[in-house]
Amino acid sequence: MIKTRIALCVLASLLVSACTTKPEVSSSERLPATIVPVETLVVEEVPDSEVTQALATDFEMIFIDQDMSFIGTLPCADCPGIAFHLNLYRDGRFEIRQEYLERNDILLVKGTWLLEQRTLHLMNQQHTLPTFQFVSNHRLTMLDMAGKPIVSSLNYHLDRASRLQSIDTRRPMLGLYRVNGDSASFTQCDSGERYQVAMTQHHMPMLRNYRQDPQLSGKAVIATLTGRLGNGNDSTTLFIDQFEQFWPGANCPQRHAPTAVQGVVWRAEKIADQYVPQHLNVRVLFRDNDTLYGFSGCNNFHASYRQRANTLQVSPLAMTRKFCEDSSRIETAFTERLQTADRAEVNGNALQLFKDNQVIMQLVPAAN
Repeated sequence: MIKTRIALCVLASLLVSACTTKPEVSSSERLPATIVPVETLVVEEVPDSEVTQALATDFEMIFIDQDMSFIGTLPCADCPGIAFHLNLYRDGRFEIRQEYLERNDILLVKGTWLLEQRTLHLMNQQHTLPTFQFVSNHRLTMLDMAGKPIVSSLNYHLDRASRLQSIDTRRPMLGLYRVNGDSASFTQCDSGERYQVAMTQHHMPMLRNYRQDPQLSGKAVIATLTGRLGNGNDSTTLFIDQFEQFWPGANCPQRHAPTAVQGVVWRAEKIADQYVPQHLNVRVLFRDNDTLYGFSGCNNFHASYRQRANTLQVSPLAMTRKFCEDSSRIETAFTERLQTADRAEVNGNALQLFKDNQVIMQLVPAAN
């Protein structure tokens, strides 16, 4: 009886399984799959430019959270360019070195910076400095007086250096040199700042010349040299790199405009209509004792002169006899005109020499 029930259960399960099995569909009866085309997204490439570079960083925050250097050569109206080195320090300070190329004119400025969004302000009480804008974290562009980026084919950018670079503080100087016992000091004419002179090997020839010259020893005298200031605790110490010469009989030029021909170290600015490269240091000093002396770009010279009212007569120059290829033409033009001038006038901040009522040379007070 039990075997008969088991057999009936197996038979019932087989019948149910056969009824629920789906019929197999042949490959010829299958419907084809529907293919939906995918649209291709075309992206127009925008050419790279200063505008796109600026837009690309508009969502970046500009932080001066580390010390950084920006370097470049900016345009100059009357020289080949201005070599510009800007150091920004994260504590809010900045340092700048501006060198006017071929003019031997170097400006060193310190102050504090202010960042307004992307605009960088450099603040100093004595100097008016340009304003910049961060184009990116690695580039500054100079702004015009209205605070807008300057649009020009000339370069108005400073690029960030890969690391902080120290400011080169060497520069030509003109000032009053004094010796007191075993120490010496130098008071810069243009700023009035006084420095102790370090007793280094480059200072010793200057000190020796001073002590050996009877007209200098024991007196304060104008001197020209190339020097640099120390760092940190030595910031009031002047390190002399190269001594040029003493100028006995000269004074620091007046802050506004000189009133007399005598007592000023005059630098040749223009001969006829041609500018004289400042790095040649073509200079002359008219002394109160009717003598003059100077440097003509290659050689030292001296002579006597006579001035009555505005009339001027210079005797033939006595000169050293070196030859310098780079300054020979300028030296010849300078010495010829100095000896042929018949009138001298101080007009504004310049000394003008005339010949037959025509300006043949213009000189300005030497600042360094």
